[in-house]
Amino acid sequence: MAVLGGVIFRVLGGYMAIAGNYWLFWFIIGFAFLFLEVLTPGMFLAFFGLGAWTVMAIMFVIPLQVGLQWSIFIILSLVYLVALRRKLKDIFARREQGRSDSLKDPLVADQFIDRETLVIQAISPGRAGMVEFNGTNWKARSRHSLAEGDNARIVNLEDLVLWVEPIDATGPGPETQPDKGPEIAEPGP
Repeated sequence: MAVLGGVIFRVLGGYMAIAGNYWLFWFIIGFAFLFLEVLTPGMFLAFFGLGAWTVMAIMFVIPLQVGLQWSIFIILSLVYLVALRRKLKDIFARREQGRSDSLKDPLVADQFIDRETLVIQAISPGRAGMVEFNGTNWKARSRHSLAEGDNARIVNLEDLVLWVEPIDATGPGPETQPDKGPEIAEPGP
């Protein structure tokens, strides 16, 4: 393992020495980490991007040897990770919490709200159950008790939990009527 690390260090260090633009190397590494952060969940890679850009800023002021650059990068990235990750996740979680009570995206709201679903595991206030919607099982909550086999109407979507309510005796509105398919005429005598 140490041999592989040494090879990688020499290759990257050799590239940096040949290129001579250490700051550009660290900018590209930082950008790559930030780009990968956008593609992955978890708020993890951004701190390595921040560490790379900090090394880039240091390189504008003080020229450092390659080994020292990598050491600073690793140490700063881990310090940023430990010091900032929880705080930033809390900030983003609070920002998302305001959105979870109402569906602001009309496309998502149109796909879920006021649609009929089938209860496949009993739901009671304070206890989640399961519903089947569009061929997929969803975790569901309700302010009302619903038994297995009951039909329910979706009233909200929070995170990946559907909030449902029982369908009144008057039945759902025209938008939530299940599609019965085309009517087929009976053949005559």
